[in-house]
Amino acid sequence: MRTYDVVIVGGGPAGISTALHLHALDPALAERTLVLEREHYPREKYCAGGIGGRAKKALARIGVTVDVPAVPVSAVAMRTQGTTLRVSEPDFGQVVRRIEFDHALARTATARGITVREGAAVREVVATADGVRIVLSDGEVVLARVVVGADGVGGVVRRCLGLPGGRLRAQVIECDTEIVASDLARDTLLFDWSDRTLHGYGWDFPTLVKGEPRMCRGVYVIRTMGPDNVKERLRAYLGARGLRIEDYTLKPFGERGFDSADPISKPRALLVGEAAGIDIATGEGIAQAIDYGELAARRLSRAFRSGDFTFADWKRNVLTSRFGRSLFARLVMYRAYYPNRPRTEQILVDNPAFLQLFAQDFAGNRLRTRTLLRAAAATSPRDVPWLAELVRDTARGRGEAPREA
Repeated sequence: MRTYDVVIVGGGPAGISTALHLHALDPALAERTLVLEREHYPREKYCAGGIGGRAKKALARIGVTVDVPAVPVSAVAMRTQGTTLRVSEPDFGQVVRRIEFDHALARTATARGITVREGAAVREVVATADGVRIVLSDGEVVLARVVVGADGVGGVVRRCLGLPGGRLRAQVIECDTEIVASDLARDTLLFDWSDRTLHGYGWDFPTLVKGEPRMCRGVYVIRTMGPDNVKERLRAYLGARGLRIEDYTLKPFGERGFDSADPISKPRALLVGEAAGIDIATGEGIAQAIDYGELAARRLSRAFRSGDFTFADWKRNVLTSRFGRSLFARLVMYRAYYPNRPRTEQILVDNPAFLQLFAQDFAGNRLRTRTLLRAAAATSPRDVPWLAELVRDTARGRGEAPREA
């Protein structure tokens, strides 16, 4: 029976980022850290692969560069009400294949001396006052002083610790297709909100499949707002581009949104990445996973210095961080958008400053004062009291899932 200070369950971007940032911040603690990954790299992970530039910046701060095939993107477009609004932003981001990105990130961790065990599925996690008992699928027992749940939507850590599953869920389906004449330039991520009966959006992201230029297309449906048939939604989305769904391999997956009402820690345990929740409004998660890792490393190092492993302040740590404030803002946006969709979309079309703010945040750039002022000027005075109340309720964890008017 091996004993570690920290055991991280999940070897995706959130788990490996936690280990890498811990290595940069507290090398001695990183030496006593174990990452458990249930699959063997390279393993497929269904995901559109869009990574905001802030992820690259966060990794660069600890000297990490992930060198994998990627499509650089410099702009984001929103399509709604028959209009396509497009804004550019320096260092906006890139599109990668997760099978390549996750493997490269894990290789970087092992090269730095971090212990990453592949093929190590976790069956049970039991936290006590003295530590955490982790049982693997083959019966092996690993002991830890702290466990980090980085194991995604259906993670065993959250489930075994009795943490609620959360209300904010999305269902996603995607496929890789050829490029068509109506596609935008390959430096642009397109979010298509044209169909108001869809509780979510369609997307077109430029990608590379075995070195060949392709387009990743998909549909993101927020299940919290009601049932929907994502496959038929994708069929219609592809059909509008002259494509047949039967011609492609479909990749469905689920996502969990961050909710200020959900607990994301227990004594001797904290959750990161999609286990804790990502942006429910857009489904963005890779850069947020890396941000979670950076913040978790600081919190873990502090816990081992103080000897306090309650992690009662973990959610507050998240909400007061830069990426946590972004998560909160997008949660408010989700709750504001759908009940007032026609008006909200008109404001977005009339004033691209809001989309520019999203682009700046996605890129990890400073939110420029001029853009903030333009966005504020586009907000009607009659909406201010309602928005203030919405922010207060969301902060208190009382915001209900929206219902479209």
